[in-house]
Amino acid sequence: MYVQPGAGVRARLDGRWQVYCQTDAPGTDKADAKGPCLNADHPDRPVGRNGVNRFAGLCVECSVTIAAGAGLLVPCVDGKRRIQCPVCRDVALRCERWDENDQSGTDPWITDVVPIGCAPTIPVRVLALKRPCWKCDEVITCVVGLHPDRPSPAEGSPRMVDECSRAWIKELLQDHGFVRLAASIKPRWSSTLGHRYLSSGCINCDALQGDFPLDEEASDLVREGGVESLDTLLVAEIASPVWQRVVHGLRGEGSGLLM
Repeated sequence: MYVQPGAGVRARLDGRWQVYCQTDAPGTDKADAKGPCLNADHPDRPVGRNGVNRFAGLCVECSVTIAAGAGLLVPCVDGKRRIQCPVCRDVALRCERWDENDQSGTDPWITDVVPIGCAPTIPVRVLALKRPCWKCDEVITCVVGLHPDRPSPAEGSPRMVDECSRAWIKELLQDHGFVRLAASIKPRWSSTLGHRYLSSGCINCDALQGDFPLDEEASDLVREGGVESLDTLLVAEIASPVWQRVVHGLRGEGSGLLM
């Protein structure tokens, strides 16, 4: 039987993780199945029993909008239960079980297929700070962070910008008229790292603006004044899988927080 994302139950059997439908999951009494309980007046609306969210909301980890009945209610450190989307749930289970082949494999953890009930896009703020270039001392703008425009209540600090996210941020900047700033993002040689990487640079003298000093400055500002201490260059609709790869990384390692 095909089980839709977010509707099944994972259970470990004989050392392997398997997906079961709600009624066939090991340890489940079929007379008291733990599947979504349906409203008699509106059979398409779950009533919120046994871990199924009754109302639409934001995923506790990635802030992607989840429709009623999609995703799961999971306990949080503050004792409350919040919605977790199927993608974040799958990443959490992969990290929990720690399969070395899975952790170091090549198959993508997060595909471009959006699970049923999850919004295909999420509005994301592109955050920047102004600082003097270390080489020419001209004040320049550098993209340093990403943050949902409508974050979940449990959403933490903004996410750091890394080499992977700079690739699509460069395209966003071009599309929204930040042509010079987009042009300043390009591969440069780093004597500290010993290789070239897609980096931020000065629009005047082209000097590389290193990730470490940028992240350190941005983190100091966020600790003192929160997200609003950084400039919002634009708010753009980003494909949910793209944003979830920013949140979780390629193998559950995440992109790091400005904090």
